[in-house]
Amino acid sequence: MSYAAEPYAQFVDDLLTSLTGGVIRQQFRFLEEEEPYRLSGPGTIVPTTVRLFGQAGGAYRRFVPGTDYKLESDLSISWLADAQGDPAAGAAWPDDGTTFYANFEVQALPGAAPPLTDRNPGSIVRLLAESFAREYAVLSRQLEAVYRAGFLDTATGRDLEQLCTLVGVTRRQMTFAGGTVIFGRSSPAPADIFIPSGTRLSTTEPPAVMFETTEDQTLHRGNLSVEVAVQAMVSGSSGVVAADTIRAIHRPILGVENVSNPLATRFAGENETDEALRSRARRALEGAGKATTGAVMAALTTIPGLREKDVRVSEDAIAHPGVVNLNVALPGMSAEEQQRTIERVVALIEDTRPVGVRILHNIAAPRPSGAAAPGGGAVPDEGPDPAVIGVTSNPDELFLPVDVQVEVAPATLSLTPQEKSDLESRTRAAVKAYLDDAGIGEILVYNRLVAKLMGLDGVIDVVVEMWPQNAPGSAKRKNLVPDNPGVRPVAGVITVNVGGSLVMLDVTVAIALKGAGLLGDPTTARAAAQAEMEQQFKDKLPTFGSASLSVSALKGLLTDSESYNVLDLHYKAEYTDAGVRIHQQDVPLTRTGLERVWVRKVSLSDGGAA
Repeated sequence: MSYAAEPYAQFVDDLLTSLTGGVIRQQFRFLEEEEPYRLSGPGTIVPTTVRLFGQAGGAYRRFVPGTDYKLESDLSISWLADAQGDPAAGAAWPDDGTTFYANFEVQALPGAAPPLTDRNPGSIVRLLAESFAREYAVLSRQLEAVYRAGFLDTATGRDLEQLCTLVGVTRRQMTFAGGTVIFGRSSPAPADIFIPSGTRLSTTEPPAVMFETTEDQTLHRGNLSVEVAVQAMVSGSSGVVAADTIRAIHRPILGVENVSNPLATRFAGENETDEALRSRARRALEGAGKATTGAVMAALTTIPGLREKDVRVSEDAIAHPGVVNLNVALPGMSAEEQQRTIERVVALIEDTRPVGVRILHNIAAPRPSGAAAPGGGAVPDEGPDPAVIGVTSNPDELFLPVDVQVEVAPATLSLTPQEKSDLESRTRAAVKAYLDDAGIGEILVYNRLVAKLMGLDGVIDVVVEMWPQNAPGSAKRKNLVPDNPGVRPVAGVITVNVGGSLVMLDVTVAIALKGAGLLGDPTTARAAAQAEMEQQFKDKLPTFGSASLSVSALKGLLTDSESYNVLDLHYKAEYTDAGVRIHQQDVPLTRTGLERVWVRKVSLSDGGAA
């Protein structure tokens, strides 16, 4: 059984057709054994008035004559098919087993008149039909919502919560307290003061509760204060603190004199998503019978913060009958919480395992806090081999730290410091989210990470390298495949470099006029040569691939023409973002790949005639 809401226009058509003597909703079941689908009516059917509608792809569809179906001479309906018996190109058929309907007009019998005739806009018949049709359409939508609310895959929000209650599953609510703080000073700010996301704060009264800012903000010039959102760094009620208790800044910010929270913090964050709740409900159904690997998975995922990806259940009934291997990556927690969680995990395993089956588990402690040591070594040549590298890890370890280095090319030539910091933060968050989403034994797909980063606003290009910390010399631009299926990749050192640093060049070129350049006005010829060289720089600098900036490299971008030859070239450089101008001429500059070189001005010096 399925139900799809029908639109307002369909109900208008039904009512008008019925009121003026037509036939509506002659129904057929789309089953092979019920063919042929032949129309019948109280009078002669008008073929050009036949309209078919029903469900296709789980949604309402008005079928198109000549594209989806054809009306035969005997008034039977033939659905258009190809040589293999499948729907023809561009054709849609009703869903198997569903009901489709036909509306059509009939010629009145001699001497008989239809009960009503005026179906024109504004007529009483049409006004009544449209009024009733609106109520039918609203009711149809409501019935569809009721229908969808009765199934786990389609219910949402409160309907899904009530459905999951039937199997004893409730939505997990927000667990991190949050609020706002005010960064201030006693006199107006002499310049913009940037306050980055992740700035750590804490209460001054013991026990200290730590918070961090969740957004970038700027205390603008001339202002005394700015409000910034914060969130507790630990879950639970300990993050709820009274007003005016958050007063300590862990790392002082130049220009900021004080901080305080005007209001008490409260629980903030995000509740469990509908998809995560559905997944737990499915697991609860699997676990209802116990004595299966699905039951073990269902029991373990009742632990807050533990995802299906963090649990791996495997068995080999032929090689090791009666033995199930279980690897679990517990979420981060304090030592005391960890011990309680381990005891609960063991109890859940014993409660759900089949009788006579032994479960070998590896309940690992959470990864130690603090930054991991970065890997060294040069990037090797990946070569033409398949884009996969194997990762050798200690079989006793459950976590595999992965280092990632990203170079981001922004879409604009020049970024403000705050915009640059924001792009760096969003890039680092995207990389961390990708690694945090990985499960036990999961392959890290290189191109999938690149695609996530390319989808960020303001990014025009990225260069990504990722490698396991324990193998810094491995290929860095390939899929990462753990050789141990029981290991889970986690974030190691994430380095983000934002490019787009603008290097402005003032270039002086010595040219010699020749040929056509000597025939006319020399001033005009030199002006034309200057404009031509400016265009050459503009066209070729975006693809300038030299590792260093030098006179010879820049001179190689210019091409002699029929009216002049390039004799010599000199330049001066200025790093606009850093505010550094190099007064010495022709200083060779090494490029890191993060700069954007731009010629600001081209001047000509007289080189004579060729």
